[in-house]
Amino acid sequence: MTSIFAHRGHHVHFPENSTGAIAAARDVGADGVEFDVWLTSDKFLIVNHDRTVGGQSIPATRRDDLAHGGEIASLDDALVAAGPLRINVEIKSTRSVPYNLAVARDVAAFLDASSVSAQCLVSSFSLAICDEVRRVSPERRVGWLAERRPAAFVLDQVTKHRLTSAHLAFSRVNAAVADEARERGVELHVWTPNLARDIGRMLELGVGAVITDDVVLARRLRDGLGPTA
Repeated sequence: MTSIFAHRGHHVHFPENSTGAIAAARDVGADGVEFDVWLTSDKFLIVNHDRTVGGQSIPATRRDDLAHGGEIASLDDALVAAGPLRINVEIKSTRSVPYNLAVARDVAAFLDASSVSAQCLVSSFSLAICDEVRRVSPERRVGWLAERRPAAFVLDQVTKHRLTSAHLAFSRVNAAVADEARERGVELHVWTPNLARDIGRMLELGVGAVITDDVVLARRLRDGLGPTA
């Protein structure tokens, strides 16, 4: 059965990537939650989508010096808020190789030491980050996020790098891609279908996971209840 992940949490009544949105994903019946992680200059792992907060670069700033720092969840806060959900930790990258390797190592080590380690997978647009996570944590489920690459190339690289999933924009996934992924033993995670026709098509293809902003709609479609009550 296709899993339904809340994209940056269920952010209808809470800010995206907040502990409130992550916890709300549980309340609306998501199977999992996806959120974004950065490493501050003083080595704190925090949850935020953009590289900057209040105009300050997260990788170049101490956690306590970030604007609105008290409103930004730590990775630990996010894991607690997720509870029993599956957790997709997307590691954000920069052009700095040392930073990318450092955040990969820190996330891998943090998750390995967590009581919810088995619930967690890691994804990134950076293959180098994916490789480093697998080096530090060989049993960790890791997926490569790819946007403008041909799906066949992505599946080939995921197989070559011994990753476990390919994370593709839903518009790039068709029956041939889904079939090839199954043949290769690669799980497909698709982002971010939010319309009934798009979610429905991904469910029909039997992808491994749908990462969506509309968990309620996705659940109704998967349960055969239709798009509205």
